[in-house]
Amino acid sequence: MKLIDYEELRFLVKESRDKKVLITFHSMGDTDAVASAIALSTYFTQSKVVMPDSISANSARTLRKAGVSVADIGTEFDDDADMVVLLDVNNFEDCGPFRFRLEEFNGTIIIMDHHAPKPVDKKDLYVYNNEYYNSASSIVYSVLESFGIHVSGETAKILLYGIISDSAELRNATAETFVQIGRLLKIVNEDYSEILQEMMHIADPNARAKTIEDIRGSKTEMLGNLLFLYGEAHSHANIAADFAIKLGADLSLFYSRNGSELSFSARLRPPLDRRYGLHLGMVMKNVAPMVGCTGGGHPCAAGAYGPGTDPVAFLKLFRERVVGKVEGKP
Repeated sequence: MKLIDYEELRFLVKESRDKKVLITFHSMGDTDAVASAIALSTYFTQSKVVMPDSISANSARTLRKAGVSVADIGTEFDDDADMVVLLDVNNFEDCGPFRFRLEEFNGTIIIMDHHAPKPVDKKDLYVYNNEYYNSASSIVYSVLESFGIHVSGETAKILLYGIISDSAELRNATAETFVQIGRLLKIVNEDYSEILQEMMHIADPNARAKTIEDIRGSKTEMLGNLLFLYGEAHSHANIAADFAIKLGADLSLFYSRNGSELSFSARLRPPLDRRYGLHLGMVMKNVAPMVGCTGGGHPCAAGAYGPGTDPVAFLKLFRERVVGKVEGKP
C-alpha cells in the first residue's frame, strides 16, 4: 500500500485511460459511491462499473432521475481487468463479496476516498484519501476537471447528486464543495432548489403517517451528552432515522423487519463524529456480526442487515460502543 498525493493520483488515472478498468465501491452503495463511479467511468475508454452486492434505494431512485438504471451497473468482478478503482471506501472489508477478490487481484488498485486512510496490506495498492473533499464525487469531478474533460449534462447532474447527498444538507461542505456545485449547476442549467427537488423523495401519505407513528413510538435517552432516539420502524428504518435527526436528536437508530431479516439504520448529527471520534460505520461493522448481521457505512450514516432475530441485543451492543466513545468527553 502506498499513500499518494493528488498529482500522483492524476498521473495514475491519466496513464490508465485506455486500460481495462473495473470501477466499484463499498457494500450497499449510497448515492455518492454510485455517482462517483459512474462519473469516473466516462473518462476511461474501457471501463465497467460493478457493485459488490446492492445499492441503496435512495441512490437507485435518485440516479434513475439522471437516466441511470440499476440494470446499467454490473455485479461480476473481472479478475482480468488491468486496474480496479475503488471509490468512497478506504478498505477491502467493507466491499462485501468483493473483499477476497480484491485481496487476490493481481493488477493495480487505486482507492479514491474522502475519509481517513486505513492501513491495507496489499502490493500495487495506491491510496488517495483526502478529508478536505466532502465526497468521492467531489474528488472525481476535480480530477476530470483537471484533465480539461468536458463534463456532459448527465454526468454533471450525477456528480451534483453525489456531492449534495454526502454534504448532510451542506453541513459537511467545504469551500471547494460550493465552488464545484456552482460550476455543475451552470452545466446543467438548473437552480440548486431544482436539483434538491429532484433528489427529494416524498413518500405517499400512508408511508409518512407510519414514519410519524414510528417516531411517536420511539424512545429517547442520554448517552453521555448525546440525545439518542431509537425504536422500530414499520418499513423504512432509514427514513425514521433521518427524520429523528431533523427533529433534534443527536443520534438515532431504527430497525425494521422484512420476513426473517432485520434492517438497522443509524444516523449521527455532524460534526459530532469528529468531536467524539465516533464512526457509525465502524460501530455497525463491529456490532452486526455479533447478532448475525452485516454492517458498515460512513461516520454519520450507517446500516446493518441480515437474518438476526434479536434487535434488543443489537441495541445493547450499539449503545455500549457509543458510550465508550462519548463518555467523559465534552
